[in-house]
Amino acid sequence: MSARLSVPSYVLPGTYLENLRFIDGTGAVGNVELLFFMYDDDTRSLMRAEIAGIASYATRFGFTVHMPDTVAPEHEEILEATASFASAFVIHPPREDAGIPGFVRLLDEWRGRYGADAFLLENTVLGRFEPAEAALASSTFGPPRLCADVGHLRAEGVDPAPWIATRADRIAELHVHGYDGAKDHTIFSEGERWIADLEPFARSFEGVIEVELFSWPEVQPALEILGRAWGVR
Repeated sequence: MSARLSVPSYVLPGTYLENLRFIDGTGAVGNVELLFFMYDDDTRSLMRAEIAGIASYATRFGFTVHMPDTVAPEHEEILEATASFASAFVIHPPREDAGIPGFVRLLDEWRGRYGADAFLLENTVLGRFEPAEAALASSTFGPPRLCADVGHLRAEGVDPAPWIATRADRIAELHVHGYDGAKDHTIFSEGERWIADLEPFARSFEGVIEVELFSWPEVQPALEILGRAWGVR
């Protein structure tokens, strides 16, 4: 078994289903991350209108779900709609320390209902990730599995390979995108050092490797680079 390459549910302007039809037609990947980073009235209405169609692609794609930036009890609607076909849910840590107790209580409830390993804590910035991870470590279900974001680490001046190596047994998803020295979620090139440094991990990884770019002209060459460098398809 090897890693599964994944792309976001937004790689061209359009709805979830319009993007899924396009991605299906490319034949490029077998996994899609459904984006609910924002969950306003328009997104809620779109999800309700398209969820049956999205679920119909479960025989074609594996799915993970990116939850809203600040999770709240009302976002359980997303879990209820997608839990039958999604393998994991990516969660951001709270933006402030004051939000951590409520965050842990909510995750305890959700982990009890949807699975202790179903929720992946992502390193947005380490100053927020580390206290949230520590709080969850002493929660009902213990340390969470992780979504390791390579671009975020590089933006903070952290070498991704050793950071990931120390947490390898808990990492279920890897987010990959470039960092140009000023912003992340940019394109990247084949010769960048972090790609070679992460090759040993990537070649033995059995989770999801998400190319977290939001334009197909950027996503397609990135998939090709990782296919050559890491042997993933």
